[in-house]
Amino acid sequence: MISRIRRGEKALLSTLAEKYYDEIFRFCYYRTGNEQTAYDCTQETFLHLLKFMDSYLEVKKFKSYLLRIALNVCRDYYRANDRTQVSFEMLTEEGEKSGQLPGSLSDGGIESAQTVNAMLVQAMLMKLPDFQREVIILHFYYGYKAREIAGITGVTLAAVKSRLKQGMDKLREYCKKEGIYG
Repeated sequence: MISRIRRGEKALLSTLAEKYYDEIFRFCYYRTGNEQTAYDCTQETFLHLLKFMDSYLEVKKFKSYLLRIALNVCRDYYRANDRTQVSFEMLTEEGEKSGQLPGSLSDGGIESAQTVNAMLVQAMLMKLPDFQREVIILHFYYGYKAREIAGITGVTLAAVKSRLKQGMDKLREYCKKEGIYG
C-alpha cells in the first residue's frame, strides 16, 4: 500500500489512516493521559507520516514505524508544553463531571469497578517517567518484545529491559500505596 501511495494513489492515504488511527490514538492517550492532547498528537502523527513517507523503508514493520512517529510527536509535545502530572483524584473528578464514572462503586457494579481500575492504572502510568511509561505501554498494551521496543524508541536492548523492570517496580509500589497490591 505504501508503494502505491508513493506512486501517486493518494486515495489510499485515508484507508491507511483508518486502519491505524485507533491504535495510534490509544497509544497517544496512554502516553499523554489526556483525550484532547491524544487527538492532537494522533493528527500530528499522520501529518508527519505524510511529510516523511519517502523515508519509510519497507523492510520494517509499518506499525512500528508509525508508533515511532507517534512516540516522537508525544515527546515533542512534552518538550513544547508544561507537563502536568495526572493524579487518580483528578481522573476521578473528571470522570464524575462527565458522567463516565459514578460517584459510588456500589451504584455501578462491575463495570464501574473496571472503569475505576482502568483510570487508576492510567493515573499510575502517568506518574512514571516518560521513558519508563513508553516501554511499559509498548510491551503490555501492544505486545512488543524488548528488541522491537528498542527499535521503536531508539535505545539499547539493555536500556529497554532496565526501564521495563524499573517501571514495573514503581507501578507495584504505587499499587501498594493505593492498597490494591498485597
